[in-house]
Amino acid sequence: MNALKWGLVGYGEQAKRMASALKQLKNVEITAVCCSSEDRAKAWEKEFGLESYGKLSDFLDNAQTDVIYIASPHHLHTPQAFKAIEEGKNVLVEKPMALSVDGVHKLIDAAAKNKVTLGVNFPLRQHPGLQELKNEITSRGLGDIIQVYVHLSRKTYQGQGWWRDQFHAGPMCLMDLGVQGIDLLLWLAGARALEVATVGRGGKDDQTLNIASLISMTLTDSGQGLVSSNNYALGDPNFVFLQGTEKAALIELNWPEGDGSLKVRKLKAGSQEEKAYPPIDLLKACAQNFIAAVQGKAKFTPCCEETYPVVEATCAAIESLKSGKSVKAGEIQRISGARF
Repeated sequence: MNALKWGLVGYGEQAKRMASALKQLKNVEITAVCCSSEDRAKAWEKEFGLESYGKLSDFLDNAQTDVIYIASPHHLHTPQAFKAIEEGKNVLVEKPMALSVDGVHKLIDAAAKNKVTLGVNFPLRQHPGLQELKNEITSRGLGDIIQVYVHLSRKTYQGQGWWRDQFHAGPMCLMDLGVQGIDLLLWLAGARALEVATVGRGGKDDQTLNIASLISMTLTDSGQGLVSSNNYALGDPNFVFLQGTEKAALIELNWPEGDGSLKVRKLKAGSQEEKAYPPIDLLKACAQNFIAAVQGKAKFTPCCEETYPVVEATCAAIESLKSGKSVKAGEIQRISGARF
């Protein structure tokens, strides 16, 4: 089997982690990288021995690639993914796929037109333990889901970087762990957000740094969701709690800085069952699953259509944070700035 050739867009830590994950896989070859400047491109070339480009157009025209992985700043995801798709490339993009509902539609239509695979890297969806739980929820093993609470925090405080630019990236903590929590909650619950209310520390304008957010969502089928994300709560564990009409489930996560291990406790009428899952490289699992989708062997999650309600809810969450009012999902079409 010929090696699947990957090209990377971006020079940050996430791209480096993905490069390390890809190197562990058979029949995968990283052939080229595209950075925001010639100096960054040369640094990649020196560090990884890859062909490098400082311009996306040159990268797409000349690099021999089957898959493009995009890990650039948030506001570049949609235009870069669109250009790659138009060149007939399969695209795996970091979250968020887009900063506007229009951007999601644009990428969905382009992927269908060019018959390529488009996916978003929400790594928790790749965890076998969470996939098992999702299947149980879908088969109504927990009954009707009436409440979901997701708490995500970091072990280390994030330093300087483009993600602190509120106008281009959106509020920092909300667009980092908050988006991960929104996706995980909506995916597990099998629901969409109807109305969103957000409170937070910072991030109410394009200058103040957002370091904590609490996102409350009214869900379809009368469920309620709550996502807590915090860049100062530096402890363990992160967790998810689901309350169903028949059973409850508590998930402890050693992620994002941890080893990906996970523990699930299911509770019903005073009884308890527990299952632990060993460490897992979620970036490696994401790459493997995306490759299987490109090869037509499986469906990747989230595909582009599944990301639409996440972007929709995220737009509403940020508008609520800035306005101090609850917002109906779908009323706000973009995160910030006319350029998106």
